[in-house]
Amino acid sequence: MTATKNNNYQLVELAELTASEVRGNKDLKIDNACGIGESSSSSVTFADQKEYLIKALKSEAPVIVSSYRIYDEFDSKLKKDKTFLLTDNPRRVYAQIADYLTPRLYDSGKISEKAVIDVSVKIGENISVHPGVVIAENVEIGDDTVLAPGVIIGPDVEIGTDCLLHPGVIIERGTIIQDNVIIQSGAVIGSDGFGFATDENRHHKIPQQGNVIIESDVEIGANVTIDRGASGPTIIRQGTKLDNLIQIGHNVEVGEESLLISQTGIAGSTKLGRRVTLGGQSGIVGHIKIADYTTAAARAMVTSSTNEGDFISGAPAQIHREALKEQAYLRRLPKYINKIKQLEKRLAELENK
Repeated sequence: MTATKNNNYQLVELAELTASEVRGNKDLKIDNACGIGESSSSSVTFADQKEYLIKALKSEAPVIVSSYRIYDEFDSKLKKDKTFLLTDNPRRVYAQIADYLTPRLYDSGKISEKAVIDVSVKIGENISVHPGVVIAENVEIGDDTVLAPGVIIGPDVEIGTDCLLHPGVIIERGTIIQDNVIIQSGAVIGSDGFGFATDENRHHKIPQQGNVIIESDVEIGANVTIDRGASGPTIIRQGTKLDNLIQIGHNVEVGEESLLISQTGIAGSTKLGRRVTLGGQSGIVGHIKIADYTTAAARAMVTSSTNEGDFISGAPAQIHREALKEQAYLRRLPKYINKIKQLEKRLAELENK
């Protein structure tokens, strides 16, 4: 079931929307989701551990999202004044509820007179365009999309329905953005890839003639840069989430539902599979394949292709358990050096005799 966002739900509605079970008063009205300490008489809060549930039971929140396991561990007398939303995944349910109850930023439903919009632009219904927005020729924008102040859209761009572009986002020519995409402030999508042919005299620029495709349900963090393909597209597949300050090179393909953490860099023409996770400050060289469900630890320097489900770390990156063994041996190295020196001394003494 889907619903239009508003700021007031009956609890039974939220239970249906999140596939959770109500234990208590189904008719309660909820208008906000917040932490235990900030809760009020119309809040839903969240407790996925016993110590948090103890605090939540003393809070003002009438509704607590928790798990069946934790709920069953508590005496019913302690829970008589609270209503529960129970699930096997309380974090997911709370996140969904908070999303439903949080007003959508910059959603005015109006087109500002201080925006610059080419006459050829095709605009859907109920879109929000704020002051300082510039939209070039032959752009198409779907229903319910929001362009915050200062967004710049280059020519021949396609943007789907229900997208949100925060202030200062730049979308370069020919980019295709599908539905329900969020792009945070300062991101640049479709800038030229770093491509040069070098001879003894200079570096010759290789024209970057491809584009960028952002599939549905992607979120792109602040100050992310995604280069257009040199020939053909750079692709961010459906459901992927990019943290802030990430660089993605030309013709990279990031697979579905992947998670890329801050300061990651991916060189050109590398392909990431489904549900790849890259820890903070990971670096991925070009022209390799990162298999489905690969996880790279923070600061991993990935220089070769991986196998499905690999957990890698280090520089250069290798299977994590092997990297841990190497680190353990390196920590012991001073002891080994001292031992070798002692053995050399004893050997010298024996030779002198």
